[in-house]
Amino acid sequence: MKNLFVSFLIYFTLHFCNVFAQEISVHKFQNNYYKENIIQQESNNPKAETTTTKIQLNKVVFGYLPDWEYLDGTHTNIRYDLISHLAVFPFIADSSGNLSNPYNWPWNDVINSCSTAKVKLIASIGCFNGNTVHTLLNDQTKRTNLFTNIKNIMLKWGFAGVNIDFEELFNSDKPSAMGNFIKLLNQYIKAVNQSYEISTAVYPVNFDNWGYDDISEYSDLLFVMCYNYYGSWSFTSGPSSPFEGTYYNISKSFTNDLASIVAKYPQRILYGIAYVGNHWKTKTSDAYSIVDTSKANKGFVKTLKYSEIFLAYQSKEIIWDALSKTPWLRWNDDGWNQIWYDDASSLSIKYDYTLQKRFGGVGIWALGYDDGRTELWKVIEDKFAKPTNIAEQEIPTQARLFQNYPNPFNPSTNISYQLSTDSHVSLKVYDLIGREVATLVNEFKTTGTFQIEFGVETPYMASLPSGVYFYTLKTGGYSETKKMTLVK
Repeated sequence: MKNLFVSFLIYFTLHFCNVFAQEISVHKFQNNYYKENIIQQESNNPKAETTTTKIQLNKVVFGYLPDWEYLDGTHTNIRYDLISHLAVFPFIADSSGNLSNPYNWPWNDVINSCSTAKVKLIASIGCFNGNTVHTLLNDQTKRTNLFTNIKNIMLKWGFAGVNIDFEELFNSDKPSAMGNFIKLLNQYIKAVNQSYEISTAVYPVNFDNWGYDDISEYSDLLFVMCYNYYGSWSFTSGPSSPFEGTYYNISKSFTNDLASIVAKYPQRILYGIAYVGNHWKTKTSDAYSIVDTSKANKGFVKTLKYSEIFLAYQSKEIIWDALSKTPWLRWNDDGWNQIWYDDASSLSIKYDYTLQKRFGGVGIWALGYDDGRTELWKVIEDKFAKPTNIAEQEIPTQARLFQNYPNPFNPSTNISYQLSTDSHVSLKVYDLIGREVATLVNEFKTTGTFQIEFGVETPYMASLPSGVYFYTLKTGGYSETKKMTLVK
């Protein structure tokens, strides 16, 4: 009987621990936090590569730039060649329809960089108070004043579009009032300039019957905030952005909550990801552990930016959660600690899903949170840069074997390599004790860059256990080996 109870408890924790997920947005939480704790400091992290050539993207890459990141100077690391839209966050709307500017606005360097790189500059209009939102949605005079003020800042600063980020709506406003607001804004703004874009931030879980069909009908883009499934309110640790596996997860959101939009307007959907992680004090070292509420703040330490996680906790044990397809960290210091977040491997899975579903693109919360680290930009470039014609490709100057994506992986991963001369190529996979388990390439290849998939569709994969494997490229006098991890 005891074993049965333990089994039930484990099942409940894994599958229903985020059943009480609420409409609590990272956007609102971090806006409030950083407005009270604005800190300007110089970054010592490695800088993102700069480029003078605009990369052609095959999808929308939409990024929010909060004013606190502008003040910190991390905006200088933005790869403008790898984004299509930059949303200045936030122009806060009050109950009269007036707008307050972001700190230090106008950001002339950002405006000029967007213009040079042909990135669409977007005004993000934020409102995080239910009473204020209710007034703006339902009071015609104040709503019209807001529309006028939006038009004025768009004309004054050359914005190409407006993003609406209204949160904490009353349940009575969700079914129709928000959709009607977007419809009226669409009519007003498009009358000024038909090319103006309207984007709306929406939750991935449809609590209390949001009128998503009406919102999507009059939005050019829908930024689906596919994060905060677990957070400060959770009674267990868990992934902020679970791809699958948990009771609420991203795959289920698109299959159920947003199914009608996926079917009708997939090209309007932006798969929103967050460069953040959550840190809890937990009762045990297990994944999805009960939070230790005896600690300060009931066990929730804080929400961390990606750069903070990488720099402060990179020496901790990193674990891949096969259930949600996300990484997490754990260590023991005054009790167990856990941080759940997204990295290049988990984002690669989400970006592949975006391509598979033919969504319009992806959205980033928030630009600057990587603080110049290059690996997250690399995944965007790998997934969303348009392929060039062979005649236009730059000839590699040396042979090279690249790290596989995703890694860890299940069910498949991609291995890329480049050749500087025509030669015979051998690409093989070995297990930990050096036994050959697969031959991926064994033939003559011409100069260029190549990619091959290693996955469950290949016959040898079905029998391979989880674990670490090595893949080796040999060509002419060149040989290189890299490590990858299979998680089943």
